Amino acid sequence: MPPHPMVDGVCAPPQRAGRRAAVPGTLVTMPTTASRRPRGGRARVAVAALAVGAALLAATCAPAAEASFDPAASCAGAARQQMKGAYPTLEARIPSTIDGSAAASRDSGRFCAKETLGSLNDAGVREMRFGGAIWEVGDRGGIQLGAFEADGLTPALLAEEYRRAADASRRTEGVRATTLTVAGRPAWRIDVVNGSSRQAVVVWGSADGAVVQVVVAADIEEAQLQAAIDAFR
Repeated sequence: MPPHPMVDGVCAPPQRAGRRAAVPGTLVTMPTTASRRPRGGRARVAVAALAVGAALLAATCAPAAEASFDPAASCAGAARQQMKGAYPTLEARIPSTIDGSAAASRDSGRFCAKETLGSLNDAGVREMRFGGAIWEVGDRGGIQLGAFEADGLTPALLAEEYRRAADASRRTEGVRATTLTVAGRPAWRIDVVNGSSRQAVVVWGSADGAVVQVVVAADIEEAQLQAAIDAFR
C-alpha cells in the first residue's frame, strides 16, 4: 500500500474548503462536500494510502511498487515493495470486517528508502514493513487500515511523519493535529483538507506493543471512522 490518499491515483490541484475546528483529545465530524462524483471518479483512499514520506497525505504521485518480491531478501533501498501475502502475520493484524463489511483488497509490503520513509529515515528507521486493507464507502469515501513494524518505530514517530508530510504539501490545507486515547493507549489524529476531500489519520500502538496501527479515512462520517478504530482495537 503506497503512500497517501489520492484522487483516483491522479495528482489533483487543491480547492479551498472550510473546516470545523477540532478539540484536542476528541474525534470531530468529517463533513462531506456538496458536490458528488460518479462512482468511477471517487476521491477515495487508494491502495497507496498508507505509505509514509513527503507525499503521505498530499495526493502526489508515489513511485510504483514492484509487482512481486522476495520478503526474505534484502530490500536494498527499494522505495516500495508490496504484494498480497508478503507478510502474512501483518496482514492477519488487519480486522476482517468493519461493521460487517469485508475489505475490497488486502496486501503487505515494505518501504526502504528515504523518499518513502521521510522523517522516519532521519530517526534511524531503514526498513518498515506493513500490512493493510481497503474499504470503499459510498460513492466517494474510503477507509484503509494498516499495521506497521520496524526497528525503532513508535506511534509518535509515525504520527509526526503524517503531520509533517501534510504540513509540507502544497495540496493540503487546514492541517490539524490532536491527541486522544484509543482503548486507553495514547493516540494521534491528523485532520486535513485535500482539495475537495476531507481526510483523517489516526495512529496508535497495538495492545501488545508489537505494531503501530493506523486508520486513514477520506470523506466518511465520523461514526464510520469510529467503527474502523473500534474494529482495530
